[in-house]
Amino acid sequence: MERLTEKTETGYIVADPIQAVNKLGRLEDMYEALCEEKQKIERDMKQLSDSGKTKTVTYKQLFANKLTVINLLSRFEVYGNE
Repeated sequence: MERLTEKTETGYIVADPIQAVNKLGRLEDMYEALCEEKQKIERDMKQLSDSGKTKTVTYKQLFANKLTVINLLSRFEVYGNE
């Protein structure tokens, strides 16, 4: 991934603000998509759980997917909350 910013002692500088804003927008879109995916996974897991199907392969795969999404979201939060 091409870096559009340069880190300085006081923050960041950019050569092309429009390009940097567009890239930031895409990253924010990805964050929102991950949040939506997490909610969908949780709904699907609840539906399976309510049906007593927590031992199924589908439930286990959803659980693994949920952990992956949570891990990605936590990385966004670590770097996004300075």
